[in-house]
Amino acid sequence: MSKLGLLLVIVFAPMVSLIAVAQETPPLLQRMAGTWDVQQRMWPGPGAAAADLPSALAHRDLMGGKYLEETMEPTSGEAASSAFFRRSAFLNYNFVTKRYEYMSLDTRASQLMMEMSATADPQGLSAAELKLQGGVFVAPEWGSAKNVPFRYRLSIGEIEHDKQTIRLYFTPQSVLPMEEFLAFEYVYTRRP
Repeated sequence: MSKLGLLLVIVFAPMVSLIAVAQETPPLLQRMAGTWDVQQRMWPGPGAAAADLPSALAHRDLMGGKYLEETMEPTSGEAASSAFFRRSAFLNYNFVTKRYEYMSLDTRASQLMMEMSATADPQGLSAAELKLQGGVFVAPEWGSAKNVPFRYRLSIGEIEHDKQTIRLYFTPQSVLPMEEFLAFEYVYTRRP
């Protein structure tokens, strides 16, 4: 082996192992994989009473060890009714920006919603610390109002005793008081 070849091996070989370690699947994504029953609730505004939404089933698959893909639909008993919906979501840790990224699209309000965390260490972050900031979402109808813009953020809770809670918060930008409120809550229970 030439001196240049030996030098390249000495310099770059340690970097290959660093890159491989840096690309390991974050523990949070590993823990979230599986099939989950989901109870959903919605709040129409600050201080309002919660409304139960149809129960759902979520399949969360770890795709190639890189990101989590979730498909949520009503449970089989609700699927034939007018309550049918499908939500597709992706949760990823971006090793370049060092941020968690979340994206969802739901047939109940077909607008792409994207959220991003502050910079985070994927190996040391617990789900209780995972807060993702979104942009602006426009609800086609909110009560009697039409095309209502909301700023939104997502909070992903820790998995404890095979349960996880994800909350979506809205801050109205035009109607209602301009104060943040819990708009949706999803309580996941892992299936055996």
